[in-house]
Amino acid sequence: MADMSDLPFVSRDQLQARRKTLRRRRRLSLGQLLWRWVAMAGITGAAFWGITRPIWMIQHPRQIQVSGNERLSDEALQALVPLTYPQSILTVEPEDIAQQLQQRAPILEAKVSRQVLPPRLQVQVRERVPVAVVLPVAEGGEGEDTPYLEAGLIDAQGAWMPKSSFGLLTANDAHLPTLRLRGLQPQYQRYWPQIYATLRSSPVAIQELDWHDPSNLVLQTDLGVVYLGAYSPDLNRQLATLDQMRRLPDQVGSSEVAHIDLTNPARPSLSLTERSEPAAD
Repeated sequence: MADMSDLPFVSRDQLQARRKTLRRRRRLSLGQLLWRWVAMAGITGAAFWGITRPIWMIQHPRQIQVSGNERLSDEALQALVPLTYPQSILTVEPEDIAQQLQQRAPILEAKVSRQVLPPRLQVQVRERVPVAVVLPVAEGGEGEDTPYLEAGLIDAQGAWMPKSSFGLLTANDAHLPTLRLRGLQPQYQRYWPQIYATLRSSPVAIQELDWHDPSNLVLQTDLGVVYLGAYSPDLNRQLATLDQMRRLPDQVGSSEVAHIDLTNPARPSLSLTERSEPAAD
C-alpha cells in the first residue's frame, strides 16, 4: 500500500488554475461546434439558394429537346416528361424520366441526359412503329364474351397501343398502316411477330387478317378471301401456294369466288358463289 506522504502535493491555486484551463477548453470546443454548425448551415443555405436561381432551373417544356421521334410530336413527348415547373436541373433523375416515358408513351427505348448550362434536358427516343390497325370485332356474333384486343394499333413485336397515343385522328388515317387486324385474342398475341413477318414477305398483297375464330384465320387479299384454318408453321407454305394462284382471276372472275381454302396447301380449293355454280356445271 502506497504511503500518503509519497503523493504529490497540489495547492489550491494549482487546482483553480486547472479548473480555469478545463473551462477554457470546454468553451473553445463549444465555440468550434457552434462555428461548424453555422458554417454547415451557411453552406446548405447557399447551395439551396444557388440551385433555386433561374440559371439552374427548368422553367418550361421548351427546355426539353426531343430527338428520334417521327410520329409523336415534340410537344406530346415534352408534356409526358414528369417534371414540376420550375425544377432545378440538379434534382432531375434522367433514368427515372426515361423509365416513365417508356411506360406512358409508345416508346421502345428512351435516353435522357442533363445539360447544366444552360439548363436543358435532352430526350432521345426510339418509337414503337405501328404495323397494323387493330379493328373491333363486330358485336352480336358468336363468342361475344371472348376477350379481344381493343381497337388501336399494334407493332411488329406484338405490343398494343391506343390510337390516341400517336395523336392520330380519323382525319389523319392516311398516316395509319394499311394492314388491318381483327379479332386477336390476348392469349394468341405472342404469335403475332411470326405471323406478321410471314405476311410481310407475302408476294400477294394482304389487306386484312381476321382471327376472331382461332380455328380459321381469314385473309383479305388481292385474290379474294382466303381461309387458312388454325394458325400453324404451314403459313409460309400456304402463302406460297396462294402466290401460285395469281392467274386465278384470268380463269374465274373475282366476283365468282366466295373464298379460297388453303387449309391444306397441298390441295387448295375454291368455293364459288351461288350465282356462278350453275355456270361451273
